[in-house]
Parts: sequence; structure tokens; C-alpha cells
Amino acid sequence: MRDSGYYSYINTNEAYLDQADCATYKGIAIKSIILLAVTIAVSVGTMFYLPSILENNPSGFYTLLALSVIAGFVCAFVGRISDRAAMVCSFIYSLSEGLFLGVITAIVNSFFPSAGTLAVTATLVAFTIMLVLYSLGFFRKIGLLYIVLLGLLFATIGLVGFDLIYGLIHGESVTPIYFLIQGAFLIYGIITLAFNFNEAEAVVKLGTRKNAEWSVALGIEISLIYIYIYILRIFLLFSKNNS
Repeated sequence: MRDSGYYSYINTNEAYLDQADCATYKGIAIKSIILLAVTIAVSVGTMFYLPSILENNPSGFYTLLALSVIAGFVCAFVGRISDRAAMVCSFIYSLSEGLFLGVITAIVNSFFPSAGTLAVTATLVAFTIMLVLYSLGFFRKIGLLYIVLLGLLFATIGLVGFDLIYGLIHGESVTPIYFLIQGAFLIYGIITLAFNFNEAEAVVKLGTRKNAEWSVALGIEISLIYIYIYILRIFLLFSKNNS
């Protein structure tokens, strides 16, 4: 029986999926929460045990960290294009990103105490705001969103170019410009949540199989981690700028 992937109700000369086998909003939400819980648990554990790990076996830890980053990248790619592999890839991605986030959060916390907690709160606030706006009918014109993101990309490239040229001429970067660059990347990540919500809506309305829930949940987690990282970067910039 041939599977039609994300379009399980399209006629492929096979029976339609039973309603119980179809993706649901509840299933996507539960799987997103599970993946985020795994990432947070691994991140907190990494932060707690990081000093002793670095003291006992630093080279082994850095090797593991590098492998986890590579595994996370590969699994993010595979999990997003294959709903068959999405569940396994999602958990591997959550584990590897938890390790990575635990390290960078510990580093940023050393410069900006409680940065991790504040970044998590800010990420959840951004997610909630985008979800409410999307449910109210905003950010549903995907074609327009692509244009906005493209404009944001060109604006960011322009800012980066200006900052580089200024740095070459004057020997230093423009701090406000650098903040704007990081802010632009952050806005980009927040806007991508609308694409995640649109994808979730599409897989539910099209009646796709439940494996697709893992792929959608993985996409949401990727966006949230991206947002969290850039919020941490901004906190780190504030800390260095005020020191």
C-alpha cells in the first residue's frame, strides 16, 4: 500500500486513513511538549554537571559536543523531510540540542546571571504572542510572509556589510548596528513560527498520518531553539557592552 506522505487523503488508489490514524492538534502539542521537556532536562543536567565533566574528561566532552551538534543538524534535516524517521530524529535532535544548549547557557550565565531563565521566558512569550496572533488571523498569508522574510534578509545583509566596512575603516564595529543585526535574526526566527503553525494546520486539515505530528513538532522545536539562542546572544551582547 503506497503512502502519500503529507497528503494522505489524496487519491492514490488505496483506502483513506481512519480518523484515529490522522494527525491532530492535540497530538502535535503533546509531541512538542515531550521534545521540549527532553531538551530542557538534558540542558539542565549538562549545566549542573558541566564543571565536573570538564574537570575529569574535557577532551571527551568536547568530542561528544561536536558529535552532538553534527547529529542534531543531520536529524533536523532528515526529520523534517521524512515523517517515517521523524520520531527517532526528533528525540536525537532534542538530546543533542539539550547538550549544546546546556553548554552555551552556562557560558552566557557566567556573564549575565539568570540569562537562561530570562531567555526561556522570553521565548515562551514570543511563542504565545505569535500563536494568539495566528489564531486571530494574522500571519496567514504565507506568500506575504516570504516577501517580509526576504526583505528582512536583504536588510540584514546590508547591515552586516555596513558593519564590516565601518570596522575595516575605523578598526571597530558599531555596537548599535550589531544589536540590530542580532535583532533582525531574532525577528526572522519569531516569524518562522507562523510557518510552523501553518504547517500544523495543513497536516491536520489534510488528514495526514500521525507520524507527521513528529515532523511538525520537530519544526516547532527548531524554531523555538533558534529564538532562544538569539535571545541569549542579545543578553550576552548587553552584558559585554555594560562591562
